[in-house]
Amino acid sequence: MKSAQISKYGGSEVVGITQNATMPNMPAAGKILVNIKAAGVNPVDWKIREGYFQQMMRLQFPFTLGMDFSGIVKEIGEGILDFKKGDEVYGQAGVATGGSGAFAEKAMANAENISHKPKRLSHIEAAALPLVGVSAWRALVGNIGLSDGQ
Repeated sequence: MKSAQISKYGGSEVVGITQNATMPNMPAAGKILVNIKAAGVNPVDWKIREGYFQQMMRLQFPFTLGMDFSGIVKEIGEGILDFKKGDEVYGQAGVATGGSGAFAEKAMANAENISHKPKRLSHIEAAALPLVGVSAWRALVGNIGLSDGQ
């Protein structure tokens, strides 16, 4: 499986494509294995790469980058009822949220961090939504106090 990984902290020069990255075939309970169709790029990705979060999140190298994704469910772990093989989904598969990294052909994600992809969106559009969508929602609802009907 191809994956965009880093073997140490640094600038863009530390990112490389690993041709034979490993991925478990069967997800653990509560996890879903997804065939990635598109991945979103966020500022947090380069901040992780450069080591800004070392104190909060210790990486094990090689490390697969990426959080936001869109793809198709390949395998489902025990206890998951809301998804089935073949479902189009989007969400987050970053290591910080219990995933394996979205910049890969396949990614493991916690079922609680994904949702069914809206049918009217392409995989590219859906992969661009998770972090910015949550950020916008928090600003509108959490900071401004926007409520139903406003």
